[in-house]
Amino acid sequence: MKPWKIQKFFGDVVYDLRSRGLLPVVIVVAVAMLAVPILISRGGGSSSTGTVLPTAATASTPPEIEQAVVSYAPPGLRDYKKRLSDMTAKDPFHQQFAPPAAAQSQLQSTVPVSSGSGAASAAAPSASAGSTPSSGSSGSSVSSGASDSTSGKTKAQRYYFYSVADLSVGDVTQPLTRHKKTKAFAALPNQVAPVMIYLGSSVDGKRAFFSISKSVTQMTGPGTCAPSPTDCSLLVLTPGQAEDMVYSLDGKTYRVKVNKISRVVTKKPPAS
Repeated sequence: MKPWKIQKFFGDVVYDLRSRGLLPVVIVVAVAMLAVPILISRGGGSSSTGTVLPTAATASTPPEIEQAVVSYAPPGLRDYKKRLSDMTAKDPFHQQFAPPAAAQSQLQSTVPVSSGSGAASAAAPSASAGSTPSSGSSGSSVSSGASDSTSGKTKAQRYYFYSVADLSVGDVTQPLTRHKKTKAFAALPNQVAPVMIYLGSSVDGKRAFFSISKSVTQMTGPGTCAPSPTDCSLLVLTPGQAEDMVYSLDGKTYRVKVNKISRVVTKKPPAS
């Protein structure tokens, strides 16, 4: 490269730095770059005696790295090894505590004990064969135990409880037709004019349930209607009560009367 180009380059750089006000800064930086290596080389050649020792204030531990948790051993607290020295390891699958003697003897007296001549067992309390279930359903069943003297074993017996309704249904202008054993879900008075459906009766013999057709426009009687008296979808009658209802499809008035409700107890399930 020619000398005049180099001179022109540095001249442009100096002019640019001077116009921007950076020439003093560049001079200071250049002087510092030359002076720092000289000062470092002189400081390395001095003796070790010139090293400044830290004072007690500078040698103290800063608070940022001090230990925040302080161990504390309160007086009177025993070592856990001494407190648990009287306890030994125990097998968790082995019975640790034996039942009292009275409970043990009672348990042995109720558990069947087999012998060489035969087997003896304690009979569990059985329900009475004449017991009746709680009311509120159309049918139920209970089991009772009967003791067999020959074999010494208890046989379970099942009894079924259901109710049978005696109804009188028909047109009010004609004699009512009596149904002594009305089956559940029977259309009344007949299939041609299904004014109501007999749903069943309670086991206690106090209520008979009927599903009323939507074609019934008017009802008269002491029966209980649900969901409301003006919108009767379910009719409940007790023995001796009768209800009249107007059937809009033929314009006739039909009556249903509950004569009585009988409860039946049998060992066979009721026929569907």
